[in-house]
Amino acid sequence: MREAFPTSNLREPVAVLLHPSMVPVIDVFRSLDSLDDHYDLALLDAPEQALANYTTAETAKGIVSDLLLLAFSLTRQRGRSFSHRPLGSRHGSTDEYCLLVLIGSSRNPVSEVALEATAYLGAVSLDAMATLAGELVRQIDLGALAFQLPDLSEFRAITGCGTHEEVLIEAALTKAEFNFRN
Repeated sequence: MREAFPTSNLREPVAVLLHPSMVPVIDVFRSLDSLDDHYDLALLDAPEQALANYTTAETAKGIVSDLLLLAFSLTRQRGRSFSHRPLGSRHGSTDEYCLLVLIGSSRNPVSEVALEATAYLGAVSLDAMATLAGELVRQIDLGALAFQLPDLSEFRAITGCGTHEEVLIEAALTKAEFNFRN
């Protein structure tokens, strides 16, 4: 589910509310900065244990391993770090949202959503990202992790890229209508 409301960061006028099962997935990416400073894999224990609440311990370990491969590859291609929220936060940055979209869109890596997510993240090679994300999404599918891939207009509305138009975002129990204008 995503909610739109102003944030203190003017670059990101839309905040993304992550499903609780997606927080540990993003926390692996959030932990990378700490791994650069203190190469201690124990930093990944908390996200792995949190993932084990939604899947088996073995699958959680596989997800963390695949996430690390994807994160290192993306960071290397991108040449700069990602914009992250604090560990454990359900509010995600636009970079974090695009990471999830890239992972989810690996089922159809030639889709416009996959191409735009890759471009937004500054990744050079979609082929390499799709392969790594494809392995990861297979692991995620083994668990009860909730993620719904957005359509192109919703992706553009949240990232502020492309043509802006009115987008209807479905909530769990009710509909909410948001108007995104230039």
